[in-house]
Amino acid sequence: MSLPSSSTTPPAGALYRAVWRWHFFAGLFVAPFAVFLAVTGAIYLWKPQYEAWRYRELFKVPVPAGQAALSADAQFTAARAAYPQLSPIQFVPGVAPGRSAEVQFGSARGPDRSSVFVNPYTGAVLGRLDDADRLMTTVSELHGTLLAGTPGQIVVELAATWAIVLIVSGLYLWWPRPFSLRGFLLPRLGAGRRALLRDLHAVPAVWLSLGLLFLLSTGLQWTKVTGAWARWTAQAAGQWTPRETSASAHRSAVLGGWSPPVASRATARGLEGVASTPPAADPHAEHRARATAWRDDPRRISLEQVRSVARERGVTDPYAIVLPSGPTGVFSIITDRNRPFSRAFIHLDQYSGKILADVRFKDFGLMGKFYSAGIIAHEGQLFGLANQLLGLAAALGVILLAVTGVLMWWARRPRGQLAAPAGGNLFRTSRGAVVVAVLLSAVLPLMAATLVLLLLLDATFVRYLSRPESAT
Repeated sequence: MSLPSSSTTPPAGALYRAVWRWHFFAGLFVAPFAVFLAVTGAIYLWKPQYEAWRYRELFKVPVPAGQAALSADAQFTAARAAYPQLSPIQFVPGVAPGRSAEVQFGSARGPDRSSVFVNPYTGAVLGRLDDADRLMTTVSELHGTLLAGTPGQIVVELAATWAIVLIVSGLYLWWPRPFSLRGFLLPRLGAGRRALLRDLHAVPAVWLSLGLLFLLSTGLQWTKVTGAWARWTAQAAGQWTPRETSASAHRSAVLGGWSPPVASRATARGLEGVASTPPAADPHAEHRARATAWRDDPRRISLEQVRSVARERGVTDPYAIVLPSGPTGVFSIITDRNRPFSRAFIHLDQYSGKILADVRFKDFGLMGKFYSAGIIAHEGQLFGLANQLLGLAAALGVILLAVTGVLMWWARRPRGQLAAPAGGNLFRTSRGAVVVAVLLSAVLPLMAATLVLLLLLDATFVRYLSRPESAT
């Protein structure tokens, strides 16, 4: 959005001017979304502290002296008895003495999901918390979809995609010719007003560039197009799905099509398994079970037995026991996604307790490991308070970049004019630009999809309305 060069006489080559023009338009599009995503992301970073305070009466209980906790089955039964109209999907044991147990009801990703909290010592139901009523659920939806569903998610994905283009083009534009640390890594405080404003835009961008690329790449993992493309390519390269010794034993019937709420959507793939079908089972029961409430079955192992398996396998709290979705479903022990390096996915036959799969973090491919840990770092939960503070610094940096970029454009534009930088056809000026565009398009499908449209708009509508300036 500005003339980002630290040298006294900026290069005026055709490639430079063309890159500057693309940087300008990408910045105008990305800036408002960048500020919005930075604000919502900064708020969401503090979800653990906020919810621990806001819902403390549901999360914490007094510890009676000399009294052991009730069995997992008794706690589960208490929650079900309080809300018999709801269908349970998983049980989360208390993570420590003085912490409540949680039974989740509804569908794994649906708007009807709710949690019922139980005092593990008395069986008293502490209350119910619907996901739709959580402030941080709304913040998350704002951050990921603008509260506009799939269309909003696509818009956010487009903004994140072109933010990557913005960073790459900005680094090219700002690279000093000749190289000098002053003005590149350090702002020139004694320079004039325009030069100082330019430095306050570009120098923080250089320092933040790697961190922002990391946040964007991990954030795109959630998206409809780029995220799906990344998972597909990683699967094809054998770098995503856990390396199973008997893949034929794990199919989509596991969990009845549900993805475990505490599991990342990515790692839930490839973990499907089918429990042994009990004698005389209704062949259509599984299909009906997906639409009906949980039913007790005396042939099924107990939740306490599932917890025993978790202890024997060295699974550490917190973890969830995901319930079978029907006669051929399985029990699944799935650890908290916020601790990726100790991740465990253990699937049990619901009748015999036989272990059908035991998948750990070490079993994931390279990209699976990167995204499993990277997504948690993106949310500020990988290494505690330091991670949250780094995320906050990145969010504030994004706001600074957006504001200074817009101010530079506003200060130099003639009244009533767009004042887009003059520039020729980017792809006629440099083969290198073509190579970079192809490489970015290969990993950012929405860039490829929108690039042709933007080229046409730039060649017609925008150039007609604009009175381009020369690079000075």
